[in-house]
Order: sequence, then C-alpha cells, then structure tokens
Amino acid sequence: MRIYFKNIKSISELIIRVFLSLALVACSSSNGNGLDKYINRIKARPPIPIEPLPEFKQLPKFIFPEVDSRRSPFKPRVAETDTFSPNIKRPKQPLESFPLDALKFVGILKQGPIVWALIKQPEGLISRVKPGDFMGQNYGQITSIKDKVIQLDEAVQVEGKWEKRHITINLSMPD
Repeated sequence: MRIYFKNIKSISELIIRVFLSLALVACSSSNGNGLDKYINRIKARPPIPIEPLPEFKQLPKFIFPEVDSRRSPFKPRVAETDTFSPNIKRPKQPLESFPLDALKFVGILKQGPIVWALIKQPEGLISRVKPGDFMGQNYGQITSIKDKVIQLDEAVQVEGKWEKRHITINLSMPD
C-alpha cells in the first residue's frame, strides 16, 4: 500500500503540531503542582495584625523675638546700599579688559572744549578716552584729563564692601 503525499512540507508541519500539542498537554496538570499548594497554604494563614500608628505630641511653637539681634529667616533681608558699588550690568568698554598697569597714557587731543587722552594698549593700538569713560579691570572711571595726568576713580571690593580709590596716571614719555 502506497500513500502518496502531494506536499512533503505538510508532513513536517503535521509532526511539529503533534509534538507541540503533546508538550502542552504534558505541562498542564489537573491535580495541581507544588507551587499551587504553597500559594493556597500561604493564603489560608490568619493575617498578622498591624501595629497602630504612634501618636505624636504637638511641639510648642517657636516665635522669633522681634527685639533680639538675630534676624528672622521668614522676613526679607534688608539690603545694605553701598554707595561705591559699580554698575555691573552696564556694557563694558574696550579698555576695561586690560589692567591699568598694561595701559600707557601717551598723549592728549583737544577739540574745542573736549579733551581726549590717548591710551596705548598692550598690542600697540591707540585708543582715545574722555572724562566719564571707563578703563582698567576695577571699574575705573576717568574723572579728569590734564596736560600730563589722568585722574580716575576705581571701585574695589574689600571684605565684601565696595571702596573707591583715586588713581593718577602720568603721561608716559616715548620709548
């Protein structure tokens, strides 16, 4: 007796399906396994009573004394006004990127009532400044320009407070 199969692929599929079915049937058990018994035994235990929450007694309120020298952390701090503090938010001028000892006062220009001082930068570039301009890294503002002297006021922070220093720069003679 010969059995002819049109497709050999169908035989291998049939064999695989039979083995998978047998494997699934073998894994299931109707009488329960050890894990099911353990879970049922844990669920059958009586529950353990939970301890009640502890009672907290109310702490006394602390009132910060108004006459005490200590500052209350819940009141805003009064900012001390510092009369010599510079305007840090203003845009910096080009000569403020150099320390004063790197800049040289090399000459004066007069144009009507305006007097300009000529300042030589470390790279050799010459800049002109007038009273009110800033130079140096310590917020130095030029107060006056004379024939051979520039006067400026610097704002320097010492121990957290701003102090004003008067600086005089003399005319440099050519090298």
